[in-house]
Amino acid sequence: MFISSSGGLADQQGEFQRLPLTSTPAEVAHLLCRLARAADRRAIERELHEAAAEGRHRAGWFPGGRIIVLDLKTTGLDTETARVVEAAWLLADHRALAWDSILIDPGVPIPQDAYNVHSIDDRLASGEGAAPSEALDALVGVLAKDISDGATLVIFNRTFDLPLLAAECGRHGLPTLADRLGRHVQAVDPMRISQRTSNRDGHALSDLAALYSTDAIAEHMALGDCLATWDVLAALCQGEHGRRIVRLLARWHENPRADEPLSVRHLLACSSGW
Repeated sequence: MFISSSGGLADQQGEFQRLPLTSTPAEVAHLLCRLARAADRRAIERELHEAAAEGRHRAGWFPGGRIIVLDLKTTGLDTETARVVEAAWLLADHRALAWDSILIDPGVPIPQDAYNVHSIDDRLASGEGAAPSEALDALVGVLAKDISDGATLVIFNRTFDLPLLAAECGRHGLPTLADRLGRHVQAVDPMRISQRTSNRDGHALSDLAALYSTDAIAEHMALGDCLATWDVLAALCQGEHGRRIVRLLARWHENPRADEPLSVRHLLACSSGW
């Protein structure tokens, strides 16, 4: 049995992945997911390298200069008990400046519902995933450094990822992001901004990426979602979208200055509970 695998998992001739005739449906599905993830990763890397060389958004689009986008893929939706199985970050201004992603072995079974979202199964996580303590320590270290250097943290649905990341740090005896920064962690949340400034029906990342990410790729892969989040936030900060955020906060706070420039303060306020 052969499965075409150009540029990915392959036999010695570099053309096919060989599977024995006795392969089970689960083994075939596992391989197909690995091939798909490898292809997605290559596509994302091409987009990011192009964005690093040529830029992706207009210079000065973000009022704070640089952003660092975080995305986590997990075993579930409970922030106290779920484990991280993939993490990615992207540092950017109008260009992609640096990025990385890492597969993590959560040490617990990955439920089918979670697998259906990110296509990471137990075999892939245990076989190729990093130890969670080392991976999370490195991840939070990068976030803390870049935020300390002036980047603004951006998380799509921050009320899930931030508590989960803190819980995982506690589970593995690591200092949290707040511990390392020495202060409360704030994050710009494009989902929350969209919910508060638009009457559209869908505010999921896939909904907004379809509108604002010109070549959204690798949906539900952590690094691909970082790229889509960057695109969505860039759209929400510019033109009428950005002016709507300023006017909304001016009305809420009874502030007559509804024509002031969009700032990080506006974005953080619109991302939180006011």
